[in-house]
Amino acid sequence: MLDSLLLLSGNDIPFVKANLTIHNPTLKEIGYVGEENFLNGYQTLNVSKNFLPEKDKVNLGDISNFDILIAILRERNAVMQKNRSCVLMALALLFPSYAISLKKDSIALKKEGTDEEYYLNRDNYEEFQQIIKQMFSFNTGEQDDDFKPDGRLASKIAEKLRKRHEKLAELDKDSTKVDIYSRYASILSTGLKINIGDILNYTPYQLFDQLERYRLKQDYDIFIKAQLAGAKDLKDPEDWMKDVHS
Repeated sequence: MLDSLLLLSGNDIPFVKANLTIHNPTLKEIGYVGEENFLNGYQTLNVSKNFLPEKDKVNLGDISNFDILIAILRERNAVMQKNRSCVLMALALLFPSYAISLKKDSIALKKEGTDEEYYLNRDNYEEFQQIIKQMFSFNTGEQDDDFKPDGRLASKIAEKLRKRHEKLAELDKDSTKVDIYSRYASILSTGLKINIGDILNYTPYQLFDQLERYRLKQDYDIFIKAQLAGAKDLKDPEDWMKDVHS
């Protein structure tokens, strides 16, 4: 479990098992690749067999989450190729100082200007998943492990993984608009009267921390105003100073 202050500080995150550091991207940096692309890449990186029915897990033997990811990335249909591009974009944000390439049994990260090469593989991938979940899943209101890709692999394994977000599951539709970060940044900027440029320098974790605290404080203020106005039988609000990270 990562330290809350480490996440709230916006610092990069140690990834000990791979001898790497994961960059904690800001909303502005995510904007370079596009919110939809980033979230689809993050969603694909989070693929897990844990949400398969028990009867299907038996048939997977010692197949790991990383094995499933590599199989998805090898799919050649158009939707899977788009997912592959989104994964590479997300990884480029998380490891900006490295050239990323897909190998048969690993994802290689070569440090720019050096011969140093590091790997995401079966041995360290679940630790990587746990880190990025804590970086990006805070208070989104979604279940981050849900995933349902398309393609031939889906008919065998990943089709049984539930969808995390309906919009993200249909990226091939031009009408789809994903605006989680941009919408919440706008809400927080307006509600707290903070320049939106400053909000865009937040990481997703910082954004959702502030948003949840703002919601709690707003509910508390409304409760106090209603009490002073003589309202009765009001439900006590949640403590706006409570731990919002538990």
